[in-house]
Amino acid sequence: MKTLRFAVAVALLASPALLVAQRANLRLGTILPANSVWDRALKQMASDWQEATDGRVRLQVRGTTGDEATIIRRMRLNNPQVAALTLPGLTEVDDSFNVFGIPFFFASDAEAVHVLEALTPLYRDKLAERGLVLLGWGHGGWAHIFSAHPIRGIPDLQKAKLYTSAGDDGMVQWYKENGFQPVPLELTDVLMGLNTGLIDAYPSPPYGALVFQWYRQTSHMLDIPLSPVFGATVMTERAWARIDEADRGTLLEAAAEMQAFLFDEVPRQDEEAVAEMQKRGLTLSSVGEPEVALLRAIVDTLTATWRGDRVPADIYDAALAARSAFRAN
Repeated sequence: MKTLRFAVAVALLASPALLVAQRANLRLGTILPANSVWDRALKQMASDWQEATDGRVRLQVRGTTGDEATIIRRMRLNNPQVAALTLPGLTEVDDSFNVFGIPFFFASDAEAVHVLEALTPLYRDKLAERGLVLLGWGHGGWAHIFSAHPIRGIPDLQKAKLYTSAGDDGMVQWYKENGFQPVPLELTDVLMGLNTGLIDAYPSPPYGALVFQWYRQTSHMLDIPLSPVFGATVMTERAWARIDEADRGTLLEAAAEMQAFLFDEVPRQDEEAVAEMQKRGLTLSSVGEPEVALLRAIVDTLTATWRGDRVPADIYDAALAARSAFRAN
């Protein structure tokens, strides 16, 4: 009898059905445009996952015409299991990501990346609290103000019908309290808003404005970088638990390679996008250093209330400490 039980156990372990069950067939949801640098990088990562795991982990990258809030809700239902989220999507998961949306908080890409790396352990924990595993970061470039009419300072911006992310009622209220005219929209509705005149200004990295075709309705760009636009690729803990432990390191390595590629390539794409849009009629609005210093001072005053309100105090303080450490070196 014992011999029979042992034989049955061996047969079950060798069963093709069981081996198939151990495979992970995953879907990735994103609103990032097809054939963009981000889309290509995600598909390369998917290919690397499949090859490195001998097909045990397969990832299908699927774009969506919906919004990131919908993607996040669907992840709770296990479809998709993976998502590439932009900064607005991440702030919907946890408002601590708002620290990267503070205008003029960072003076350079190197400084912003240093702070991001310093805060990564904290963000891993915050995402884990919401049932998500951080696979790697993404880079969307640096946001600039694009507009239908020239904007050179706060008074000009207050006259504009300014796009802001839908669902962030706190940001809408902050804008209104400080004299702006915010128009909350989903990212996928920005082009519609521009075409109908619902909005006439928005913050965006140059490459994003080009690939989304938003720049066609906004022929002016304020040549002052506001803030980095970071994103992240995340997986549900439920899906992560189904992946063999030996394969997890392989997946993270491929995600790290994608992260390194994006952090190197996207800033270069931003530069090329500006040049390309200038050929198509984009005008850069430049201001002198005194005006830039004044603008920064005004914005610093306006965003001083973000600590403890839009950004949890512990994250704000950790970011400030990491920034100070970078500047000290």
